[in-house]
Amino acid sequence: MRVFDTERQEWAGSRRERLFHTERYLDLPRQRSVLQRTAIVLTVCGVSFGAWALGWKDEPEPYRPPAQEAPVDPGAPEGTGTGDPTQSASASASPTPPAGYEVLDDSQGFRIAVPEGWTRESQSSQYGIDIVEYRGPDGIRRIQIFQVMETTVHESVVESQKASSKLDGYQEIHVQDVTDPSGGAATEHEYMADELSGEPATGTTYHVIDYRFAAQDGEKYALIVYGSQSDGADAERELLDTARAWFCPPSTECAAPETS
Repeated sequence: MRVFDTERQEWAGSRRERLFHTERYLDLPRQRSVLQRTAIVLTVCGVSFGAWALGWKDEPEPYRPPAQEAPVDPGAPEGTGTGDPTQSASASASPTPPAGYEVLDDSQGFRIAVPEGWTRESQSSQYGIDIVEYRGPDGIRRIQIFQVMETTVHESVVESQKASSKLDGYQEIHVQDVTDPSGGAATEHEYMADELSGEPATGTTYHVIDYRFAAQDGEKYALIVYGSQSDGADAERELLDTARAWFCPPSTECAAPETS
């Protein structure tokens, strides 16, 4: 049965309704007390949550040691960094010719290494580049460079050997095919003679190595070195080997040879 609650100014429900919704049937002072306690509990919870959240946000991260930079060698060239100092030095160093030689970029477009202080001469050729000659101060030691027109380097050497065999005091050491440092074909004619074609008689026995080869540009060239037989064969062999190692034909990119 519903009755009118004069204090709350509303109709009160049955006993069952009072059991499940007790807060609705408290008098006004008790309702206020419940609301105040609820507000206090909510306030305490909010403050606790805020304190926890701030503490979690400001919690320091785990310690991480700072990264250590690799030591820099103050004597190392700039830009080489660290690592194997031997490797860095070899990478930054430029190859150089043997002592007493210089590398020249000839006006005919080729590169070559010749002894320091040698003078240059040239004359026109019927084929290819000019005939270029570098001559030593004694007038005997020299190196000649020109382009050959024969089909093969072997054929070119054979034709040259026919003319050389007519020189006074001619003595053939060998005529043989060899492997060029570039891997291409090459033929060599080594001999001695008491005179040279186009040269005045000096009483000197000459030692000559006539080396003809296919270069990096596909063209065929001759490198002929001359010296005195009294100097020994090694002097002309060194002259030839150094000149060939550094030779680079015109309009061609060639790496500098490895040096020890």
